[in-house]
Amino acid sequence: MVRIALPPPSKPPSPSFRTLAAGTSILRIFDPTRYGTTALTFRYYGPIGRFDHQRPSPEGGCTEDLERGISYAGLTLSCCLVECFGDSGVIELKGQQIGRIQIDRELNLLDLRGNGAMRAGSVAALAKTADRQISQEWSRYFYERTELYGLIDGISYFNAHNDEEAFALYERAQSALVCPDSQILSLNHSSLRPAIQQASLANHLDFLP
Repeated sequence: MVRIALPPPSKPPSPSFRTLAAGTSILRIFDPTRYGTTALTFRYYGPIGRFDHQRPSPEGGCTEDLERGISYAGLTLSCCLVECFGDSGVIELKGQQIGRIQIDRELNLLDLRGNGAMRAGSVAALAKTADRQISQEWSRYFYERTELYGLIDGISYFNAHNDEEAFALYERAQSALVCPDSQILSLNHSSLRPAIQQASLANHLDFLP
């Protein structure tokens, strides 16, 4: 196993960036029955997820951080499904919805794909490690050290389940995202069934509609 050191990097980073152009569509699965979540909701409680950048409590636990929100998304339905259901291995539909989110201004993301993680000062395993405290610490470093990485809108990385590109978006990106009601569907909608079945077979997931 490759060693993943905590920040700061051992030498000055030479970061690369992933640009999402205005007009790009991204996808997000969400559960509207939990805390009134919508396709555009950013979570200001954490850190919980892989690249959450919220500042933990003094005891090291989760806290409400009203200055730092996070949202995770992908380019494909397959990516979103494995990110949501990959750990359990079962796609189980319980009222989740999926939104097709439009980006209305260019987003500048720190690119951790391929050699991007090394250029940023870490290693590619950062997007795979089970120790999320390490990836969260790096995310806070990327977010805070604007003199090294600029005022980035989030992170682009290969997800841990099937290496599709995923995005961790900081609250800086929130004003750039639009999702009209017409672009939201129940994940159990009949029109999505063939694509979900195909994704489940391709990624060796069980599908319980």
